[in-house]
Amino acid sequence: MKILKFIISWQFWVSVIIVIAISFLLLQGTFLWLNAYTNHGVQVEVPNLSNLNLEQAIVKLDESNLEYEIDTSKYDPKYKPYQILDIYPLVGSNVKKGRRIFIRANAKTWKPVVVPNIIGKYKYLAFSQLDLVGLKVSDTIYEPNLAVNTVIKILYKGKEVQPGVTLPRFSPLTIVLAKGLAKNVSVPSFIGLDESTAKGMITENLFSVGSIIYDDPEDKGNARVYYQVPVPSSTYDQGQAIDLYLSSKPLEKLKDKIRNLDQTFNRRFINDSDSLNLSRPVNEFENSPSTRNNTTNTHNSETNTSPPPPKTNTSREEHRRPNRVIIE
Repeated sequence: MKILKFIISWQFWVSVIIVIAISFLLLQGTFLWLNAYTNHGVQVEVPNLSNLNLEQAIVKLDESNLEYEIDTSKYDPKYKPYQILDIYPLVGSNVKKGRRIFIRANAKTWKPVVVPNIIGKYKYLAFSQLDLVGLKVSDTIYEPNLAVNTVIKILYKGKEVQPGVTLPRFSPLTIVLAKGLAKNVSVPSFIGLDESTAKGMITENLFSVGSIIYDDPEDKGNARVYYQVPVPSSTYDQGQAIDLYLSSKPLEKLKDKIRNLDQTFNRRFINDSDSLNLSRPVNEFENSPSTRNNTTNTHNSETNTSPPPPKTNTSREEHRRPNRVIIE
């Protein structure tokens, strides 16, 4: 009974009317706010951007109060850099102000790629890796090196580049490959050089450093090379070892040692030339005493088929041992 009396009372109906009025006002206010916030009924036509470059297109979109998102991830050489290729929504469509427009434009150039690490790899594997990332091999150069047909260097526009750097896609590269070590190369002279300089020159000429023999191991400060094996101007295979003899004494005090070394290694050369890979100069024997003494006899006997008999007072070893020119 109390509930029924409350329902039919005037206080209840006043409360209901007030609630309905407040709800109506709230709904109307919400709709008005949404219309203002979403620009309901206000539309903008998507402008034609096909004949504009990217900078001009951005200006025109800003004037129309339109947002934009630009994609320049791909490059097509058939189009100009930053030329607009596609737009969404389509040109002429009516959109609200503030709508985001999606633009696909041509990139400025090819996207940079990372040079892979192909140093030391076999050439066909290295070329395949370069092709996968979009780099071209325009030329190959061969240099002496032990690992045949492996990559030694990567050159771009004549300059060496290291793996990991970024280059434009389809950049032409020059690949330096190893061709193996040469044979019968003339040995340079290391006489007069200190140990460090001599070792550097040996490595630069693609030989290996052999034994280092000091005349006085306790006096290495001013020591210089006074003898080497193989001797200068002889032929030798790259990669083979070169032995160095060093001393701090002047050359005039090393004459006997040089003569003994000459005798030792020349005898070994004569008896076992293949083991040392040495080639004696043609005129090495021309200055020997026995040769000078027999010059006339040899010249006069050129027409004879049999060689002249050796002198009885000259031993076989003395006849074979050449003189070495020593600078006083």
